Amino acid sequence: MTNTYQELLIRQDENKANKFLGFAFIGLAVLSVVSAIFINKWYFLLGAVLCGILSYIVYFRRRVVEYAYTYLDKEIRVDRIYNLEKRKKVEVFDLEKAEIVAIADSSSLDNYKNRQAAETDYSTLLPDTDELKLYVMYYEGKRKVYFSFNEDMIQAIRTGIPSKVKLR
Repeated sequence: MTNTYQELLIRQDENKANKFLGFAFIGLAVLSVVSAIFINKWYFLLGAVLCGILSYIVYFRRRVVEYAYTYLDKEIRVDRIYNLEKRKKVEVFDLEKAEIVAIADSSSLDNYKNRQAAETDYSTLLPDTDELKLYVMYYEGKRKVYFSFNEDMIQAIRTGIPSKVKLR
């Protein structure tokens, strides 16, 4: 048995809704501080602190999100990296339990279009490039998982489960 090892690090595009909420909370914090100065009420300062904390939680703590995919012996491990410093193990996929791994616009996915499945997105959230393509994996019959793989990663996965990987 040969163990194929492949690693890929991708950066996810910024979430526009989180960015808007983060800056909205900063605006509310500034308004609360100004109100506390002119109206002289303590609860405006409490509101400013609360809005600052919410802004940090919603946007600034997760401003830069990267995913590290590690493929080893028919398993894909997904780690999430926040702001280039905090790494968190997210999930491990046993590819023996995958039904299909295909490029997102593949005709092989036509049979799965009407299936109700929980969706998880570990992709870049950007359109396909020459290096990274969007792939879809149906996992254990009840999940639909999005990945952004390069050619080396998909070939390593194809070596492990050739009948389940569809490139067209």
